[in-house]
Amino acid sequence: MIHAGIFLLSLGGFVLLLLSLARHQQDWLRRKLPLPLTGTLRLSGFATLMIAFVVAGAGLGWGYGAVAWFGWLSVAAALVVTTNTNRERIMRKARP
Repeated sequence: MIHAGIFLLSLGGFVLLLLSLARHQQDWLRRKLPLPLTGTLRLSGFATLMIAFVVAGAGLGWGYGAVAWFGWLSVAAALVVTTNTNRERIMRKARP
């Protein structure tokens, strides 16, 4: 269960970081968000990744937890990059 939590927190953190960039806001949300909200998204993304690290360390021990955290970070980052790369196809299927 710890691994699922680490993965979901990592995935959420990377999604928040993706949406904190103006180009991706325009692509995914069809508009640019105000600068204060963009800063909040960026801070929340980094904070979520740090919370994932704390969860990994507390749940699995700091040695193994750090390794597991990096592994789940890699999987989450790859998923976000793949999803962003296929954004056009995803948005086309989402439209009625």
